[in-house]
Amino acid sequence: MMISRKATTLALLLCGSLILAACGEEEAKVVRVASKNFTENMLMAEMMARMAEEDGLTVQRAIPYGSSAETFEALKQDKIDLYPEYNGTGLVYLGQPPMTDGDAALARVRELYGALELDWRERLGFSSDYVLVVRPEVAQGQNITKISDLARLDQIDFAADDTFVERPLDGLNPMVRRYGLKPGKVLAFDLDDGGKDKIAQAVLDGTAVVGELFRTDQQIASFDLVVLEDDLSFFPVYQPSPLVRRDALTRFPALAPALAKLENKITADAMRDMITEVELEGRSVAAVVLDYLVAVNLLEATSEAGGTAGAEPLIVALGDLDSLAGPAGKAVRAARSVFPKRSVAVERAANPLDLVTSGAARLAVAGIDSFYEVEGDNAVLTSQAEALGVVGFQVAHVVTRSGGPADLPAVTKLGVGQAGSSSDRVARMALAGLGLAEVSVVSGEAGELGIQFEAMAKGLVDAVFVMAPLGDTTVLELIEGGSFKLLPIEGWNDGNAPLRFSFLRQAQVPLGSYAGQESAVETLGVQMVLAGPSGGREAFGAQGPGTTGTATTQPIPDATILELSKALGTAEAVDPAAPVAAALRPALDEGPQPLIADPLTSLVNILAIVFLVWMVYLLVAKPPRRPDQPSDLHIIPAKSADSAEQ
Repeated sequence: MMISRKATTLALLLCGSLILAACGEEEAKVVRVASKNFTENMLMAEMMARMAEEDGLTVQRAIPYGSSAETFEALKQDKIDLYPEYNGTGLVYLGQPPMTDGDAALARVRELYGALELDWRERLGFSSDYVLVVRPEVAQGQNITKISDLARLDQIDFAADDTFVERPLDGLNPMVRRYGLKPGKVLAFDLDDGGKDKIAQAVLDGTAVVGELFRTDQQIASFDLVVLEDDLSFFPVYQPSPLVRRDALTRFPALAPALAKLENKITADAMRDMITEVELEGRSVAAVVLDYLVAVNLLEATSEAGGTAGAEPLIVALGDLDSLAGPAGKAVRAARSVFPKRSVAVERAANPLDLVTSGAARLAVAGIDSFYEVEGDNAVLTSQAEALGVVGFQVAHVVTRSGGPADLPAVTKLGVGQAGSSSDRVARMALAGLGLAEVSVVSGEAGELGIQFEAMAKGLVDAVFVMAPLGDTTVLELIEGGSFKLLPIEGWNDGNAPLRFSFLRQAQVPLGSYAGQESAVETLGVQMVLAGPSGGREAFGAQGPGTTGTATTQPIPDATILELSKALGTAEAVDPAAPVAAALRPALDEGPQPLIADPLTSLVNILAIVFLVWMVYLLVAKPPRRPDQPSDLHIIPAKSADSAEQ
């Protein structure tokens, strides 16, 4: 028995060893490609993965993996095989002084990293340098063209990504010391959470004077930011290359030739365009990379090009004025993260919900006002869509010339942009609620905000009514580009307007939100939500007095709704005035359940109890005696001797 047990134990150990060895062999056959946590690096990593797969290698992606330091550490610890790295950053990791000569920098990191058994492959063709940016008004007004000019300013507020703030040799603090700057507050943003957009937003709305970006970032051109010259050559050159473990090159002989095909294949303009497609147009990294590699003849055109695996694009409807740098962009990014195998496309309309209810779009970003229409003196719920999560909040901007009307009642003609838009709808509701029937609403076909401001400049309208998030970049640029002021919306609580238009919430435009704004401005606003086709309405509720029509598209599954709501990253609940998806409604306590169920259930329970009692009886009862079975033996104890004598 002991020999048998020992043999069994040895056999089990041997099997376990073989299984572990097999797992190790399978892992060794996979090339592990990773990236840092920003779009540019993810694009390059996906290119490397694609080229490896094209040459017959099996790839495991970790795109993104983490921050710069985390990804580099993972490479050293053999958790990944390769990722895109910059020669300037490679110098910083080893405490080397910055170098502005790309060839010399590459030669130096190759020499230094050889001792770590890491190999720098050929460069991909562009340089992604750190740059400091300011608004055009700051550059022109204070004659700032280079970083050293900032030394004239006191208490410079910076906006930067958190990695740049932490870097010990080429980050914010070393740069401040090198240029002798006087920093004020520092706003640090996470690249995983829209950091680039938030940096640009902080610069545009004046929260920060100076922002840190990459030269290839699309925000520079999108918002006309001015890049300051690095006149002391503080920043090293940042030319990307695949950084690869040498043991991976040995295990996979096809890897080096596959990566070599990417040498000098990416220009700065091409990278900027690809970043724009991902961050502003909502396309997936994989789809953008595939199209680019086909365009530069590194891959053959397939049915995947122009999309993702041939899947039908997921359409997200936006308003004509919605900026992808604001809440709408957050919604598009959330959709892309929840539907990673589908390309995400953006369609624009005056009322985005119309595209959802018609089936032309699966999702839409809309203010809660979009669910309603004015009928008589009240707002009636008419849209067959429902809220899936909170995106943000937008407020009414009533803009007029500096010498224009003093308040809203003094306005004769109010421009509201495109007919059917949120600006048009909320303006009419606000005027109805305030009893300002004498104000003429001027709408048109043009959705561009600049055209409306031109109409105001020409005297065609007295003011322009714009629904937009606070600090919207387009509104910022237009207000700061001329002599304009904001008019307050006052007296909302004087009548029954809050009851008739319960979804319009009172708000304020904080002091200093826009150029020349010397005090807070009373206004109205609405919650912005991500909406989808209705999954059915309750027979009653707090969502409006009536509905019309029927849903024309399939509702989104509850599990997907919860994923979308989580991806939006907003803790705020949907405004109760909006029809909300059942998955987001609070679960009701059903209370104590009755002990007596329906008759059929009671009968089944009784039969089950009887069956159990019968089974117990069978276990404990004596079996019946067979006819041929002898009777039980009775042993009579023998009498004692004394008893016998008696």
